[in-house]
Amino acid sequence: MAIPSGSGTEVIKRAYIDAAGESEATILTGVANHIMTVISIIVCENANLADSQFDMYVDYNLGGTDLYLLRNQVVGSKETFVWSDRLAITGTDKLHIQGNSVAGTSVFDVWCTYIDQDWS
Repeated sequence: MAIPSGSGTEVIKRAYIDAAGESEATILTGVANHIMTVISIIVCENANLADSQFDMYVDYNLGGTDLYLLRNQVVGSKETFVWSDRLAITGTDKLHIQGNSVAGTSVFDVWCTYIDQDWS
């Protein structure tokens, strides 16, 4: 993506996943000529499992190459985890979450707040 030189828009948005489980779930998908700056991601454990874990990663080249941001992040029973570090999603990037609990089937609700800068 070229460096933007014209006018565009900047809008705060949200994305969510209701009951993400142990298969890969997409939180955000990049769009050409957009910069999506993630402000926060809130993950709430809903399966009442004491040892629920999840991975969060970016597939950055459409070839299945995953760059892990979190690996085996533990969330206690009915507890909440907050990711508040900023990251950018652009072009062909996809931000994913996947449960990987060892004590049953993980279930997470996910809420993502981000700024979408549209330069198209």
